[in-house]
Amino acid sequence: MTFSSLLLVLKRQFTQKWGRFLLASGGIMIGIWAITLTTSLSLGVSDAIIDAINSQPIAREISISVTESGQTSYDQINETPKFIPLSEGDLQEIVDKYPEVLEVSPVSRLNFFVQTPAADKNIKCVEKNLEMQAQLASQAQAGGDVQVSTANMESGAESLSKDCLNINVSSNTFKRFYESNRTNWYGKQEEPAKNEVVACFKCGSTQFGEALGVEKPEDLVGKKITIELQRAPELYEGGKVLDVLDFNTPDTEIKESKDIELTISAVVDDTDAGIFGSNNFYVGYNYFQDAFKLANPDLNPSNYGTVQNTVFIDSYQNLDAVVDDLRNDKFLTLSIAQEIIKGVSTGFLVLSAALSMLGFIALVASVFGIINVMTISVLERQKEIGVLKSLGARDGDIFRIFLFESSLLGIIGWLLGISLAAAIGNLLSFIFVQVIENDPGIRANLESINLSSFTPSFPWWLLLGSLAISLVFTVLSGVFPAIKASKQNPVDVLRSE
Repeated sequence: MTFSSLLLVLKRQFTQKWGRFLLASGGIMIGIWAITLTTSLSLGVSDAIIDAINSQPIAREISISVTESGQTSYDQINETPKFIPLSEGDLQEIVDKYPEVLEVSPVSRLNFFVQTPAADKNIKCVEKNLEMQAQLASQAQAGGDVQVSTANMESGAESLSKDCLNINVSSNTFKRFYESNRTNWYGKQEEPAKNEVVACFKCGSTQFGEALGVEKPEDLVGKKITIELQRAPELYEGGKVLDVLDFNTPDTEIKESKDIELTISAVVDDTDAGIFGSNNFYVGYNYFQDAFKLANPDLNPSNYGTVQNTVFIDSYQNLDAVVDDLRNDKFLTLSIAQEIIKGVSTGFLVLSAALSMLGFIALVASVFGIINVMTISVLERQKEIGVLKSLGARDGDIFRIFLFESSLLGIIGWLLGISLAAAIGNLLSFIFVQVIENDPGIRANLESINLSSFTPSFPWWLLLGSLAISLVFTVLSGVFPAIKASKQNPVDVLRSE
């Protein structure tokens, strides 16, 4: 039997029994629809979230350390690790070696006071703070009423805060700091010079702008402030092996008041951050070193370093490559973006697999429907089978006719399922966009992380995979009826007809 003859038989059967074909392929359609819809939505939403993560500065940030035993991943750490501090020279070598690395910053903290305009011109915040602490310590040693001591402490702190604003700053790469705050930025967009600083406006509960007599963030730009370094960051001797427990050493308190005049070159508008906002200041790392020298005048800060450091790269697209290069050079690395993306991908994969099981249940149920339809078709077409065999059709020809018919059911169900999944997926995407556009609060929150829409994804492997699944189920369903049809005796069939 020629292929053209086979197609002719299939065409006649489909045109005469199209309703039955559609009903029989309904189970396949529902199963393929469920599998492709859940998978395409999971892929689309996952891709949108990953793109949003990759657009954030954190995606270009890598935490690095060096361990004594040379571990390069936290998965390799099975016991308490020992770390080796990296000096400023070590960090500069990283910038020089890797072209993708823009900056490397130690992870450290710095405390300083900002003198307010209301303060006495001759005030020394550091000395006043030390005097207040000494008085409170003396009162505590002498005993007395706890309530009185507490009241004195609160009164002293309130008096100090009127004249001296306590600012707590984390070290950072400027590019990371700018990228994180550029949408709320006023002033110079370049890294501040030696005697410049980037300040926040409210600074959480500190109310920095109000204390300086400024009502709008942009009015802070260009103002001069006087700071006094209060506490020095903790640095560790270069090359010294440190246990994790050694990191809990307190910052060193500075006992010498030293006025430093700075010009505010830019301001971060944190008006909406509330009272729990952070002291979003940026000062050059040289001030961290100055604080260290004031607290430890006999030590050279260039001989000391930090255990935790942050690498900031040029593009998130280079993230995996830079991580691999750093690990090859025996740096212990951690990328928060990689870990988040891994978690998001795994979560959506599990969710998609769980929901796809509903589709597989529908496919299994459809097997019985197809077997039933094909068996009825064999019984109805006994005369046709007898005529074809009497004209020279072999058992294999009859087998292929019915097997092709069952396969056709799979293809029809697959086409309907894919079409329905694409229509519903795009409808859900449209509804999502409309909800965002009609709710300013949700839109602002999502746009702040660069997430405003998603598109269902139908990659080639999903389309071909679902087609293969559809064909496997329908072919298996049609094997028994096809065998039964091929074994028909033409003489007995024609005599019965």
